[in-house]
Amino acid sequence: MPSPRLRPRFLGPWAWFFILLAALGALVAWLASGSGRLPDDHAVGALLLHGVVLAALIGAGVIHGRRMGLRTTLGAAFIWLALGAGLVLVYSYRFEAERAWNRIAAELVPDRIRATQGAIRVRRADDGHFYMRALVNDVEVRFLVDTGATTTVLDPRDAVRIGIDPRQLSFSESFRTANGTVRGARVSVARIAFGPVEFRDVRASVNGAPLGTSLLGISTLERFRAWRVEDGTLTLEY
Repeated sequence: MPSPRLRPRFLGPWAWFFILLAALGALVAWLASGSGRLPDDHAVGALLLHGVVLAALIGAGVIHGRRMGLRTTLGAAFIWLALGAGLVLVYSYRFEAERAWNRIAAELVPDRIRATQGAIRVRRADDGHFYMRALVNDVEVRFLVDTGATTTVLDPRDAVRIGIDPRQLSFSESFRTANGTVRGARVSVARIAFGPVEFRDVRASVNGAPLGTSLLGISTLERFRAWRVEDGTLTLEY
């Protein structure tokens, strides 16, 4: 029986892979800069590198795909190219997507703080009020924004959660509210953080009776540079 003839293999699969990688790298570098240098921007350089690797993998798949037939190989190449184009599109519109997501999240969770450069924002809730979640002494507390309250007022349960014992306070202060006069005890809160904004030694009071939710009053709001309400959104600049 005659022995089968072996076809010579001049280059193995990995050799083709590295040749293709080097060629694509040289091509991208030439296209990226008229001087033939990669851009100095690290983000652009990283994006180009990822593109080179992706293109090399696609090319290697096409080379090995010759055993699968032309139609299957072209179909696989098209899928990879579509995925790559989709990733580039998502990356290009990442800031618009982030703003859209923040808007949707704010509608679903009105007390969720949206932080932008120099300001934080919250949407008006269904009951017509504004609510904000803050870290008070590293404990999350939900506040009702009350511009009619001269100080930030803590519900007794929230006071206990942040480490204040109402039993050791003197409720000697009187505060006028929409529900009448209430008794309160003045305290100083070590730290209140609203997203990227942090205030120290904030003047506040602990209410003598349950409120249901703590109140964010003027003693905290005045720490911001400015605040305003527009189109159902409370904006606090810092």
